[in-house]
Amino acid sequence: MISEVNFVTAAFIDNERTNIEVLLKNDEETKVYPYILEYNPDNPICKELLKVCSLDELHENTWSKKKEEVKLFEDSVIRIAEKTGIIKKLLKISKRAEAEDFFGAIFDFLLTDKKEHIDRLFNFKLHLFEQDVIKKSKNEKVKSNIRKAKTPLGAFKEFIKIWEESN
Repeated sequence: MISEVNFVTAAFIDNERTNIEVLLKNDEETKVYPYILEYNPDNPICKELLKVCSLDELHENTWSKKKEEVKLFEDSVIRIAEKTGIIKKLLKISKRAEAEDFFGAIFDFLLTDKKEHIDRLFNFKLHLFEQDVIKKSKNEKVKSNIRKAKTPLGAFKEFIKIWEESN
């Protein structure tokens, strides 16, 4: 069912990383269709997938897909904000903001487990993985710990480990 011939790409589609969307070509290679698969290395179909796309590749594909989705969302928000004049208002406000507000917001984000910060955790992790120090690191254990972090501070602590290794 899944082979190098019909395989296009695959990525996890849920935060728990239990379900995978696999994109496959039809026999004529004229159409691509999705196939949803539960991640279970003992499942024969999952084994087929893992032969053509490793678990690391699945994680990388997932990060790339999410990064692209976030970029598209941000671009849409920016277009709307520009169109409605919100950008100009925000620039005026940000010019008046004091440094302590900025640092206070950082510490509030890192040191509390407020729901709104947990909701932004995924974007924070994406940002960490965009850093050259993470991209260049071979420390898969720490990278995995960043992916699994439950709080912003937990993700940042793991980032610091890689940063310290590079210095």
